[in-house]
Amino acid sequence: NGPEVYKELSGVAEDYYHGKVDITYLTDYFSLKLGHPDININQFRMQESDISPEILDFMRNLHGHFLKLGMLANLGTQEYELLNSFNEHNQVFEVIASPLTFKIEQPFLSKEVFSQALQAIGEPLGNCMFVSGNLDYLEFASSLGMGVIQFEGFPKLKEYLDKLVTSELPS
Repeated sequence: NGPEVYKELSGVAEDYYHGKVDITYLTDYFSLKLGHPDININQFRMQESDISPEILDFMRNLHGHFLKLGMLANLGTQEYELLNSFNEHNQVFEVIASPLTFKIEQPFLSKEVFSQALQAIGEPLGNCMFVSGNLDYLEFASSLGMGVIQFEGFPKLKEYLDKLVTSELPS
């Protein structure tokens, strides 16, 4: 029963990421399938206040080193609209991308999605790094020839990228 439910929940999440169902349907489906009437939409809805000011400052610092930042993620309409609005005010991402924003039916881990994201950010594959805590995502990006960084928390990522940026600066 567990693997079947997981497959069903994953399928509905994919439908959400492709704009086929809305966040209310997603919430209700998870609540019903998991037998948890206490699951509510606020647990799925992203808020701008969820974005740490420390992370925003760090992203701005990376821009100060002339680095472009893009977001490639499985995003539903709600997340995309929120991040797009956030970006209009803060100007930190060159592109916010997902299968939904590209209006393609491909799953997230597809050459088509990654290719569209690279085209949108305007950089060749060799100039890009993919950061994720998901090992499947990292393996896929690496198989395409992209540099990868395993996300193990913001402090470690910040330390790693600070070293990378400062080592690339001329002395």
